[in-house]
Amino acid sequence: MNRYLLFLLLIAFNTNVYSDNHWYWGEISRISTLGDDGSFEIYLDNQDIVSRCLYDRVYFKASDMGLERTKAALSMALSAFVAGKSWGVVIDLPETEQACYASPTASQGAGIK
Repeated sequence: MNRYLLFLLLIAFNTNVYSDNHWYWGEISRISTLGDDGSFEIYLDNQDIVSRCLYDRVYFKASDMGLERTKAALSMALSAFVAGKSWGVVIDLPETEQACYASPTASQGAGIK
């Protein structure tokens, strides 16, 4: 009986600090590279990101996303930045202010609109 009660309590109080993957769109105000591996960060004009991502930025890590996907995301980010277009990224937005990373599991990590 105690095992079932423990199981129910774990389910009831188990929370994840991240929400589901979602698209977040906005104009890029700044892009910075993070090293030789192709990783980079962006500052995206989106209120959800500004209020919940540490330092108002989203990180794209080549070690998580893979080199080719990171290169493609950087290319799209630069294109959107230069063209003044809205740019979207799939992230697991945290419930509290933490570092935000582009989703390595999403089929597409970024897009231009």
